[in-house]
Amino acid sequence: MIVELNANGKIESAIFFTNWYNETIKCGDKVSLEILEKLSTCRAMSQYSNFSQKEEMLLDDVVDNAIAVKNKVP
Repeated sequence: MIVELNANGKIESAIFFTNWYNETIKCGDKVSLEILEKLSTCRAMSQYSNFSQKEEMLLDDVVDNAIAVKNKVP
């Protein structure tokens, strides 16, 4: 996702995902609910940033995976 956005000049969107990626790495096995919340609710970003079809597919994967993990958190 980050590589694709950077390659297509969508730097602000790439920074958003880079920041949350870095936060996820810091958390290790204990990803915070804040991170999952941000990543599970960012789908509208594709409309505002004029994402390509490939970028939208990658975003869908990120959002869907964040939702799946969030649903497993007690």
